[in-house]
Amino acid sequence: MAVEGDAGWPDRGVGSVTGKKGPDMFAEERQRRIAEMVSDAGRVNVTDLAADFDITTETVRRDLAALEKAGILQRVHGGAVPRRADSVDEPTFDDREIHLLEEKTAIAESALGLLRETMSISLDGGTTCAAFARAIAHEANERKNAGQTPRRLRIITNSLSAIDHLANAPGTEIFVLPGRFRPVTRAMVGPQTIAAIDEHRVDLAVLGTNGLSEDGLSTPDHDEAATKSAYVRSGRRVAVLADSAKFGAISLVRFAGLDRVDHLITDTVPQSPMSAHLENAEIEVLTP
Repeated sequence: MAVEGDAGWPDRGVGSVTGKKGPDMFAEERQRRIAEMVSDAGRVNVTDLAADFDITTETVRRDLAALEKAGILQRVHGGAVPRRADSVDEPTFDDREIHLLEEKTAIAESALGLLRETMSISLDGGTTCAAFARAIAHEANERKNAGQTPRRLRIITNSLSAIDHLANAPGTEIFVLPGRFRPVTRAMVGPQTIAAIDEHRVDLAVLGTNGLSEDGLSTPDHDEAATKSAYVRSGRRVAVLADSAKFGAISLVRFAGLDRVDHLITDTVPQSPMSAHLENAEIEVLTP
């Protein structure tokens, strides 16, 4: 086995891997390099790795499988990301905000395609929804600066980050939800938040998720999950913003089944088996 879990990498005296590529590179050397690339970049692509190391994509997938088994990374559609933590782990908001930032920005911009000129929206907390709020504000200012009429949006949100982005957005009216503040998501949660959400029926509910699997949508915290469930109930249509690293992930608390989702906006086209689950649930998938 080229990779060892808690013991780390085996010392085989192979020296530097610089200059070695293709079949002549030892598997453990190549896997060490791949692990470093995942750690540095936050995501690697199978096709790119095959080209970088001058090996087949099948060999890359075997390497990724070995690294995943050792607990070093997690395979996702088309590549791999750093190992996902357990079902109750929640990184800080700041850490999540910079993770896969390019993908989240692309997802947010694609989600603008769901908006009409006049509509009501409920907007969840989390970093991808915050990116969506930023995209809404950017579009509104661009329209105003171009002499065009901005959309007229009423946005109900528990997210302080969303409020920050939308505060001065032309054409946008914000309804701030009450509740207990959770720093890890920069959002309000709890019975007051849920009761306030349940008073509304919006045209579109937009929310994020920690896990997206055949079993549905999930998140680590019970209060966060209950708030997200209220958002799902609030929407005539429901849109989930989730990068592909969430595919197949299952967090502690399930807050909605796939059958409650109308749109999934993500950074790459889902592959089997996730694509089949989404198709069976009749979910429209939008990608950049």
